[in-house]
Formats: sequence, structure tokens, C-alpha cells
Amino acid sequence: MEEQIGPLVFVENADYPYPFAVERPPRFWMEEITGRLAAAIEVYLRNEELTTEQLDLIKIYLRQYIERAVIADTVDRRTLLERVEMLKRVGDVERFADVLSEAGLEPF
Repeated sequence: MEEQIGPLVFVENADYPYPFAVERPPRFWMEEITGRLAAAIEVYLRNEELTTEQLDLIKIYLRQYIERAVIADTVDRRTLLERVEMLKRVGDVERFADVLSEAGLEPF
């Protein structure tokens, strides 16, 4: 089943199951089928400069992931979502990924 989130289109992939039973599991970037998100993630993983469009796609991805993921009660989901809006360059995304990891979220 396809799900469109903004310009991104996701298709569930049995190779990347979400381990928790939730009504709307977060989508993983590997499930996005337009190829635009994968291209942006590849640039991020190479630690190269992201275009504005690539950064916007990563922000859309991170927002849905944070909104849907199971997180500990001690983690402030709203604060994490607010921080997504402050991402401006690849280094910001890298540091934010570390924050997410500390909160138990692994979107990448």
C-alpha cells in the first residue's frame, strides 16, 4: 500500500519492518519510491552540502518519523519536532541524528 507524505511516496517493505505494533508506523527512508529521498540521504551520508530541496525532503522524512515512532515518556516529542525546523545544513542534520539516537530513534 502506498502512502504519500508531501512529495514523498512510501511503500511498505517487509525487509524494514517497524518493530512495534502501532496504528501508523514511521516510514523508513528505504521505503520511499520516488528516489528523491534516497538521493538526499546519500548526499547527507557522504557529508556533502545539501540543496534546499534535499534538506526539505529530509525534514519531511524526519517529521513523520518523529511523529509516529514509539519513544520513551521522558523524551519531549514536541521539542524534537521543533528542532527539525532549525536544520539548515548537513552538520545540523548530523548533530540532530545523534540527539535522536540518544532518544532511542534511528531514522538513518
